[in-house]
Formats: sequence, C-alpha cells, structure tokens
Amino acid sequence: MGKNRKTEWFKIMNSERVYQKSQKLLLKLFDHGISSVQPKKILNSFLNVIDDDLIVTSGKNKKVYKKINKILPICIGKASVDMANTAIKILFNLNDKMLEGIIVVNEENYKKVPGFVSFKSGHPIPNQNGLKASKFVEEKLSNLTKNDLVLLFLSGGGSALLPYPYSTIKLEQKIKLNQYLINSGANIQEINTVRKHLSKIKGGNLLKFSQPAKLHSFILSDVIGDDLSSISSGPTVPDNTQFKDAKKILKKYKIWKNLPTSITSHIDEGIQNKTLETPDKKSLLFKNVRNTLIGSNQKCLISINEFCKKKKINSNIWKKDLEDDVKVIAQEFISELKRRSFKTPVVLISGGESTVKIKGDGKGGRNQELALHFIVHANKLMPELKFTFLSAGTDGRDGPTNAAGAIVNDESIQIIKKKKINLEKELNNNNSYEVLKKINSLVIIEGTNTNVADLQLLMIH
Repeated sequence: MGKNRKTEWFKIMNSERVYQKSQKLLLKLFDHGISSVQPKKILNSFLNVIDDDLIVTSGKNKKVYKKINKILPICIGKASVDMANTAIKILFNLNDKMLEGIIVVNEENYKKVPGFVSFKSGHPIPNQNGLKASKFVEEKLSNLTKNDLVLLFLSGGGSALLPYPYSTIKLEQKIKLNQYLINSGANIQEINTVRKHLSKIKGGNLLKFSQPAKLHSFILSDVIGDDLSSISSGPTVPDNTQFKDAKKILKKYKIWKNLPTSITSHIDEGIQNKTLETPDKKSLLFKNVRNTLIGSNQKCLISINEFCKKKKINSNIWKKDLEDDVKVIAQEFISELKRRSFKTPVVLISGGESTVKIKGDGKGGRNQELALHFIVHANKLMPELKFTFLSAGTDGRDGPTNAAGAIVNDESIQIIKKKKINLEKELNNNNSYEVLKKINSLVIIEGTNTNVADLQLLMIH
C-alpha cells in the first residue's frame, strides 16, 4: 500500500457525496493505518539473522537462537501470506536449515508461497480444510527435536482457520456453536474462552505437539487490550480461563441448552477432570516458548495520529479499546461530543472491536451498523453537528460482506429519508449493508493482509 498502491485501492461507492475532501482524508488515514501494521513493513524490526544466529528483538529484550538444526515456519491467520513472504526474505541466509513451511489463511487472502504448503481455510465459519490443516500442523510438529525451532506467525482469524475439536465433538457441531456465539453478542474474549476448551490446539495446547522443540511466535493482535491468550485463542500462551468459565459464558448467552450432549458432556467432564484443563502459566510446556507482539490496534492508532501531526492535521486519539454493542458506542460518541468542545476541524481517532446482537436475517457487519447508529444519534442529539465518520475493519472485511465498513456524514440521514428507507426497520433486521449501498456509502476494498480489529475516524468540520 502507501506509495505502491494508488487511491483506487479503495473502491468508494459514493459518487454523489458532498464532503469529498474530508472523505479522501479519512480514507488516506485509514490506508496509512493499515500500512503501518502490515507484516512486510514491521516484521524485520523484530526478526533478523546475523551469521548463523537468529535474533529476535523487542524493545530492550533480545533473544538469540544459536546452533539451530532445523527451522519450521508456520503462518496462521489473515496476514499469513504477507508473514510468509516477509519471513522468507529475512531468513534467506538460513535457507539450508528451513523445513517446508505451512500457511493457513482465509480464502480471500489465499496465495501460494514457494517453500510453503498452503491451506485455504474457512473464516469466520470453520470448515473441513481447516481441520485438515490442523492435523497437518500436528503431524509436522510431532517430528521435531529439541534442537529444532518453530517460528509461528500468528494473526487475526486463527481461531476459526485452525479448528481441531476433540474426537468426541464433530466439526459441524463446533461450527454451529461458533455461529451461536458470533450471533449472541459475546465479545472475542468470551468466544475464545469457549473455543479453547473444545480444541486440541487452542489455549496453549499446540505446545503438546511441538515439544521438545523451541518455539517463538510473532503475534499481530486483533484483540482489544492485546491479551495474547485471546489472539487466535492463544495456541502458545498460558490460559487463565477454565472449563467452568466456558460453561458460564454459554449459560450467560442462553446457548447451553441448545448444545448437543457431546459438547456439554465434554465441558462438564473438563470441570471435574483437571487433567483436561488447558495449560496455565505453571506448566512446563512454556519453558522453551517465547511470544512477541509485533502489531496491534493501539499501535495503528498511534501511527495515524503521528501521521496527522506530521501533516499538520489537527487530531487526537479519542477512544481506545472500544468494546461494546454498536448502539452503546454510537450513543457514547455523541454524548461525549455534547459534553466536550474541540478546535475544529479535527480528526478524532478511535479503535477497537464492537459487537452486534443478530436479531434479523439482513446483511451487514458491526462497522456498517455502527456508522448508521452514529448518524441516528447525531441527528437526534446534535442535529447541528457537521461531520464525516468512517468505521471499517483493518482486514478489509466487515462481517460476512464484501465491504470493509462505511463512511457517512451529517447529510446521510437526510439522503436515507429522501430515498424513503425505513432505517429503524432495516437496523432491526441487521440490514445495514443494503441501506449503505443505496446511499453509496460502503467502503469496499481488497483483503489487506493484516488484521488489528477496527478503526473509527471522525472528522468534525
């Protein structure tokens, strides 16, 4: 992206828009934010090779791997292709030590990379390809020795892309449970708590396959707060949740009674039998394991703000770690704008991962719904406010749609009324995509080869 990709990288469906200048600015900032957390831009600041030594640097911390026999690179998540291509360049001088690597990625970001076996796996709903990939990963890890090193490159989406349920649980049952959780409004930490306790890989369980080899993971965070145990459900990280927590979550969202006995029995057995529990920080499995965070939503926000300062654009990092229902977030945005005054024009930068409780059968995503709820609350509480608002996913996809999100302004609500769209009805049906399509306000882009949750950019004129 950046210099290598033109503005047409964004296919903006809004030729009738009034605020073209502010739209272009917010899209440019969004583009910059994504670019700042792409593996090809950041991985070489953490991973380097000097002579035959592999060196990992993170701030003041440095880890040197000497006398390594074989290196197995495994890339899991939406940024896998970028991770693999970048790693190959960095590790070129150790080519004689490299084993054939593994890529597990979603369909949209799928590309073959020389030296890797690539799996096109299911996301957000797991599929049989993902299960096949999981078994392949297990097989390759099981052949390693104590002098070997696994380089694991993790990015968002890994939980769905690498499913490996216990043998008593069918993949189809886990897929259905996954859909229940996504539709319930549960946050990503809650969803991953359940996933960990049904999986042979998640919640640190991957290390049961890789022992006695050394393992270093490089993690691109799509989880708010950068809890490493939640990113891709923490396959290499100690788990501080238990089976009893998974049961509480399933009961909280009224899912428990709808589940097959294969799942409920497994969870109940795990509560009683502590040997089935995911490994915690006391486990010896983590003795030869290191985890390095290379990118996050917060780093993305900081990069956008620094870019604004460099270009003399008035800006503030407004809200970090957004994590609530889209209706609540939209109302809080407007309520705070009523309480505070800003020197305008100003760009307010926010990020996180909102939730949506699915009630209807319409088409949309959390960013699209957030944009529409924002204009509803703005019109109701601050009708005089002049603004442009972008909310979009950094992976280029918002829910099960081809849109990354939406860009709206203070005139959007009037356009909706002129087109005689019943906005309340459409929102109740979770049909944000069709509304935004009709008012030419979708942001449609390609897959970005990265994923650090969502960005919200609000320009007050």
